[in-house]
Amino acid sequence: MPWSPSHHYVHVAIPKTGTTSLVRALHTLHEREGGSVELINDQITPEYRREHGLDALGDPQPGRAKHLSALQLRTILGDEEFDRCYRFTVVRNPWERMVSRYNFTHVRNEPSPAEKLARGTTRSFHDLEFDQWLDQVAQRSLRGKGPRSQLSKLIDDHGHLLVDHVGRLTDLQATVDGLCEHLAVPPVSVLQVNPSPRSKPYADYYDERTRQIVAEIHRVDIEHFGFTFDELVAT
Repeated sequence: MPWSPSHHYVHVAIPKTGTTSLVRALHTLHEREGGSVELINDQITPEYRREHGLDALGDPQPGRAKHLSALQLRTILGDEEFDRCYRFTVVRNPWERMVSRYNFTHVRNEPSPAEKLARGTTRSFHDLEFDQWLDQVAQRSLRGKGPRSQLSKLIDDHGHLLVDHVGRLTDLQATVDGLCEHLAVPPVSVLQVNPSPRSKPYADYYDERTRQIVAEIHRVDIEHFGFTFDELVAT
């Protein structure tokens, strides 16, 4: 969760929505304008959760401060600082985001032989085809252990939106431009950093069955943000 104590803004960072690229642009901004952008804490440990009352929110995630929810941030920063901050986020088309998650977790994060030995397994962590992996995600969702909606990271217990701006990954530059306008500083450019590799357009990973799986898992985001499967088919 990038937060600027000097310029009073906070980015509610949803996983796989261009956070690394956006944070790089924020560092460029502060190299020019002074001040800083930082994480509240490197890791959200059990001790840190107890200290800041996060357990009372009923949300066991995340372990990394990079992806705190808006409600968690308000609890940590306090109402006065949170309300003072310009709060923004970026959301992503769920069908594209699931392909990004698949490639990142099953290709980019292949454990080393030593790590596999320590875990007592020889399994290849990226040996599943996309449809097989998605079926596993769907099964976890049926048990209440599936991916959380992007919207859930942005609202309070009453469903009220806690951010001032919701941008799209397809136009990350517009989100950064909006922040710069709010701060009354010249804009900075956003460069793509740390993209998950894929060998074909995201739409080519899907058939009708798997399209519907994602539509059901991410129904809340699709309805709230108006995502459609075909909106990015040319990318």
